[in-house]
Amino acid sequence: MAVEPFAEVALHMRGFQVSQLVFVAAKLRLADRVGDGRTIAELAADSSAHPEMLLRLCRALAAFGIFAVDDAGRVTQTHQSACLRSDASPTLHYAALYWSLPSTWAAWSNLHHTMVTGEPAFEATFGMPNFEYLKANPEQGAVFDEFMRHSPDDRHAAVAAAYDFSGAGIVVDIGGGSGGLLRAILDAHTDVRGILADQAGIVAGAAQTLGPQADRCEVMAIDFFARVPKGGDIYSMAQILHDWNDESCLKILANCRAAMNPGGRLLVIERVLETLSGRSLPMNFLSDMNMMVLFPGAKERTLAEFSRLFRESGLREPQIIPTRSPYSILETCLA
Repeated sequence: MAVEPFAEVALHMRGFQVSQLVFVAAKLRLADRVGDGRTIAELAADSSAHPEMLLRLCRALAAFGIFAVDDAGRVTQTHQSACLRSDASPTLHYAALYWSLPSTWAAWSNLHHTMVTGEPAFEATFGMPNFEYLKANPEQGAVFDEFMRHSPDDRHAAVAAAYDFSGAGIVVDIGGGSGGLLRAILDAHTDVRGILADQAGIVAGAAQTLGPQADRCEVMAIDFFARVPKGGDIYSMAQILHDWNDESCLKILANCRAAMNPGGRLLVIERVLETLSGRSLPMNFLSDMNMMVLFPGAKERTLAEFSRLFRESGLREPQIIPTRSPYSILETCLA
């Protein structure tokens, strides 16, 4: 049944409440506990939740298709609730926890500040940049790290499937975190070796993420504003440029260009904003707003904006390679 415009907007206005329902479900690990079906009493005992309140939570979620609840109070899985299992692939479990972090919640509640000042709401709310805050609040930082490691949009596997890395020799992942993308590439291409390059504190836990591929990967602590390791055949950067303003992006790209061999390739993996009516993806624009809230000058970009950055960095116009995820691969090389 079609939703009337008035009712649709009214529901959007209360979206923050739905976010909290999903967050609490993830916090209680309900999707992991339901299995083939459990009673409210069983779920409440397992999760240390109040039985009556848990029943009401599950009924509310079921109204949105997340879980199903019968008249006897038995809860069963749906296709939507199964996405919240921590072992789903891809999983939304860690995304549900991240999007309702106290810091995320508070920064977004201050969106109006960004609209009238042009400054990120996060820094106005907490008095420090986002990444510094996460370092100072390790519990929330750990949630962010898990969110990045368990890409909810299947970005890592999607990139590895969409691009032919075979014969590349060495793939250098710049700002590659704990190695999620590089692990997917090495899993898919047994003839490739990797270099994982990021800040020392971030790559410290790379061995766990890389797993059996750790022996095929060198881990390097770097500052990509200072230098990028040489010797790669392919350089990749996933969700890096959207964190920074244009000036900072040009510095990062210049360092990549300086490290690249004449036949080297650079893969920039980002959302590409499509502004034509009827072709835009709402999640891409929500991501753009999130960048606005979190970091000064950060944003998602259109193809024209990426092309300008590449040109000014001495790189060729990019070739866009779509993936099955919301992310595209922008392939470029030395001009």
